[in-house]
Amino acid sequence: MSFTDHASRFKRLQSLQESNGIDAFLLTSAHAIKWLSGFFYNFETGPSPFQLLPAVLLVVPGDPMCLIIADNESFTAPTNGLEISVKPYVSYVHEKPLDFTSQFLIQLHEAITQKKLTRARIGIEKVSLPFVVAQSIILRYPELEFVDVTLELSSLRMVKDPDEIDLISKAAGLCDIGQEAVLKYAVAGMTELELFTLVRGSIETAAGKRIPMMADMVCGSRTAEGGGNPSEKKIKHGELILSDLTPCLNGYWGDSCNTIVAGEPTKSQKDTFNLVKEALEIAVNSIHPGVKALEIDRQMRGHIGNFPHHGGHGVGTIYHEDPRIVPYCETELLPGMVIALEPGVYNDGYGIRLEHLVVVTQAGCRILTRFSHQFELI
Repeated sequence: MSFTDHASRFKRLQSLQESNGIDAFLLTSAHAIKWLSGFFYNFETGPSPFQLLPAVLLVVPGDPMCLIIADNESFTAPTNGLEISVKPYVSYVHEKPLDFTSQFLIQLHEAITQKKLTRARIGIEKVSLPFVVAQSIILRYPELEFVDVTLELSSLRMVKDPDEIDLISKAAGLCDIGQEAVLKYAVAGMTELELFTLVRGSIETAAGKRIPMMADMVCGSRTAEGGGNPSEKKIKHGELILSDLTPCLNGYWGDSCNTIVAGEPTKSQKDTFNLVKEALEIAVNSIHPGVKALEIDRQMRGHIGNFPHHGGHGVGTIYHEDPRIVPYCETELLPGMVIALEPGVYNDGYGIRLEHLVVVTQAGCRILTRFSHQFELI
């Protein structure tokens, strides 16, 4: 995160502060904390049994941010001079019973008192603030007021700063590597899980570390369902393979999808693939500043007919965020928004979905996933 990019994000946060009469923000979601502070933890193993929360960010405009962090997490301050004070709380211990909730609250109350927020209006993310934390604050500071800013924060994150686009581009590069690996390794007789293992290995080798990753990796009739986790189902000759890969690199997500055939496609399958590819190209060419999200969705459905999911979605510190490319979304696209476009057709016992990740520019959009969709194995 560069200082310029952080200043841009902080300026947007200040506008939210002023419009709602807020004195401070208590951020508890991993995506909001990453967006504003740069802190990211690998959440692949799920909630830790040794900590209440990996981190909480207390933001008082005009003061250094305060990051309350579990002591079994690590935080390296950005080199750009971003001011963040770090308050670790005791999480994992073995000499005595675990007491991470109390230890967290000690640090939080100390920060609230130090920053003189006992009678403040504090913006919170209601959906991610633990009840035990909210209850403790309300009981100790009866004159403190919570203001839910979950939706407003989501809106602020829609337009990405240059450093965010760079991080998403790198995650998109991992998507490209994964899709190339599908073409390289897919063969009739192997299972979905065996293929996914090879694909994931290629992605993590390129990343140089383990990374969180979502994926649809299905074959045959399962493609008609739109996706699912890889299973022990064997890929048969002539079956389709749908691979929707969503890796998270350093807190930012990539997203792409391709569908291939393990053998010779039928004319109907080949025609359907080309139809979906045309719909994707129409969507890409329809994107420009000022167009409404629902219009992009309408263009895709108008070309291939209705399909049982969104036409696309925003991507950033969450793999599916605003704006949503759906029939109801009136949001106008702006330069800097990063959007996944994913039309699909599901019929006759198979499904074909194709997806690209794009960033809206002043003149239209730029494709971040550079993989060229290919139906047949070479």
